[in-house]
Amino acid sequence: PQPPRTPPRYESLQLEQYPLQDIAFAFLDTSAAETTPNLQNPTMMGWPLRNLLAHLSLRLHLGGKTVSILSFRPRGKHPTTTATPSASSFTLLVLIPPSQHYGDATRVVGWENHPKRLKPMPRWVNLQPLLDETHLAIQAADLNLKLMKWRMIPSLNVELLQSQRVLLLGAGTLGCNIARVLLGWGIRKFKIVDYGTVSYSNPVRQSLFTLDDCNASKGNGNRSKAIAAAEALTQIAANVEAEGFVLSIPMPGHASENSSNNNKDSLKHTVETLDRLVQEADVVFLLTDTRESRWLPTVMCAAHDKLMINAALGLDSWLVMRHGGGVCNDAAADTSNTVKKQRLGCYFCNDVVAPENSMKNRTLDQQCTVTRPGLAPIASSMAVELMVSLLHHPRRHHAPASSAGSNANYSPDIKQNSNQDDTTDTDDSPLGVMPHQIRGSLVSYQMMTPTVPAFEFCTGCSSRVVNAFHEDKVALMRRVSQATDSQFLEELTGLTEFREQAESKLELRTHDLDDDEEEWGM
Repeated sequence: PQPPRTPPRYESLQLEQYPLQDIAFAFLDTSAAETTPNLQNPTMMGWPLRNLLAHLSLRLHLGGKTVSILSFRPRGKHPTTTATPSASSFTLLVLIPPSQHYGDATRVVGWENHPKRLKPMPRWVNLQPLLDETHLAIQAADLNLKLMKWRMIPSLNVELLQSQRVLLLGAGTLGCNIARVLLGWGIRKFKIVDYGTVSYSNPVRQSLFTLDDCNASKGNGNRSKAIAAAEALTQIAANVEAEGFVLSIPMPGHASENSSNNNKDSLKHTVETLDRLVQEADVVFLLTDTRESRWLPTVMCAAHDKLMINAALGLDSWLVMRHGGGVCNDAAADTSNTVKKQRLGCYFCNDVVAPENSMKNRTLDQQCTVTRPGLAPIASSMAVELMVSLLHHPRRHHAPASSAGSNANYSPDIKQNSNQDDTTDTDDSPLGVMPHQIRGSLVSYQMMTPTVPAFEFCTGCSSRVVNAFHEDKVALMRRVSQATDSQFLEELTGLTEFREQAESKLELRTHDLDDDEEEWGM
């Protein structure tokens, strides 16, 4: 027997060889209609019919002729080459539109002019991400920010926030709460530093931990806070990049802890690692427990001009502040300038004594941070909101503090300072005012926003201590940690001389007052 003859493709057919009434053209009909068309009951056909008619008119030159069209509707949802026509498939006679009907524009569906090839071509759309749970979770997590930008704050820079690299120094109550608020603002890049482990008292106050993190019976032991917090963040948002570092921040007056039993290499590694983390970060949150643990990060952020947000808790009061950018110069501030023009101070600019070991005379219970449970969420929210406002200011952390007359009824959808451009020292951002410090109390339910200029002899941000850090940061830290009191730092920064001059002037003033009293016979 002869093999079956393979029919030629219709593109190569010479249509003149066959009577047109013997030829039928078919298309895959995507319509869901179940009835066949008639004059009393017309039905809809799928959009591929439009493309077929255009092809028959423009390519096969059948315009103005009547041809048979098969609407092929296979059974089931997944048509195959072996599919059989369903009862809904049918044949109809169609008058092909003439080629003039289409004009210059090709009236077909599913084709667009390719920007490079300059001719109509099918466009492919990848719908796989719409079925990807991770992609859906990322889109849903950012929905609030997109709505905020669309409806209320058009100048909100969502892309800027999502690109920020945040370093959290401390993974305790403040660190956990701040990390959660940062997630809400679209921050996805975290590095977390902490030396402690998760204890049974932590999960109720520190929202990134669970009992499994401190349950030794499940094989975890007491997990590192930094590692556990980083892993918890990846379970909350789909596209988080978080890394934990088990690191003890070197502190003034803590020689035995800083040197790890006098291991110089260990101190060198710790200082260099912390310095690298600060340099790599865009924003640094200082959330440690003690005053002296805040000293080295403060010096590093001043040395590298980083945006630093400091948060601290008391029993019923809290402090959130931003450090002034860069280094405080030796030259005294020009008294002709207002506070608005001066560099803002750091955490240590209020002090006239250097940090030292504040834990050496405390009992074990006194070393624990005791605070009202509602305090940390308030302070954490304020710290993150302050950061977001600063990031939207042209000068970021160099922006001046809000003046006392700042508008308390600030509205983000109304452009403030419309007569100023982006290079001026405006003291607000598209999200509102930007105070230097925010001090709040749960006793009086009041807040204050004081502004403190940089202190020339500050032990944390003055040029003398920053220059010593640049010369040899490891040697400086070793010398500071081995000091039994605050004398070294005070002499290095000129704070000792400043106090002596202040005491001398006070004594002279007291002597003048005594002379005035004797003169008046008092």
